[in-house]
Amino acid sequence: MAAPHAHPHPHPHPHPHPQQVGPGGPPGPNVLQQFNGDPAMQALLDSLPTRTVPFAFVEAPIPNTQPPQSQQMVVCAEHKLPSCDACNVNYTALNYMHQFLRTAPPEAIPPPPNVQPPPQRAEQIKQAKEAGNVAFKAGNIPVAVQNYSRSADMALSRPPWELAQLSKEETSIALCNRSAAFHLAGAWANALADAEAVIALRRPWTKGHFRRARALVGLGRFEEAHDAIIDGLQFEPEDKELNAFLAEVDAKIEEQNKL
Repeated sequence: MAAPHAHPHPHPHPHPHPQQVGPGGPPGPNVLQQFNGDPAMQALLDSLPTRTVPFAFVEAPIPNTQPPQSQQMVVCAEHKLPSCDACNVNYTALNYMHQFLRTAPPEAIPPPPNVQPPPQRAEQIKQAKEAGNVAFKAGNIPVAVQNYSRSADMALSRPPWELAQLSKEETSIALCNRSAAFHLAGAWANALADAEAVIALRRPWTKGHFRRARALVGLGRFEEAHDAIIDGLQFEPEDKELNAFLAEVDAKIEEQNKL
């Protein structure tokens, strides 16, 4: 087993470096050449003092486990302690990180840079959204809302190291569809809340402004609906859906003013 503490390239650090190397051996020259760090940061690290301290691996029992279990720990070579004042070392944090990486679920550990997110999550988000679409077209609004909510929840639960834009797009689509479902059910306040969330996520997307205007019309707030449409048209002035609905809203405002 390789030592749980390794660096992509050798450089001095203020903390001790173990002398031993795992069975995999030290990183080869190709690995070192592939590492492109910040030159200024590299110079700073190279200027720091360093010292080399021997270490060893021991099997330590895990308290309160049935059946009894053990874990591998890094300790000082002389006294076999994870934290040793005599050797002036403390491997507690290193051991904790090692155990966490061994036992944590895959989604809790960031992948290497430039690795694409697993496609399974995107497929699950898409399937929930499409299930909502099927229910919506069938007039089954509660099931549509449930599936759109599930799609949005999965999109929002993407790990923080995945692209934020991807999560925003997936979430905004699910919420936009849910706003339409609430609108069909006459739940205007819910439809408005979802539409405003869509705008907050993707302001240039005219669908969010359209849904907001539709919800405001349902609430009888025609002037605000007019303004919502104008907000959307500043991003796409030729949008046919918004312009057609603007004419409807203006007609409602004119009719209301006659009363």
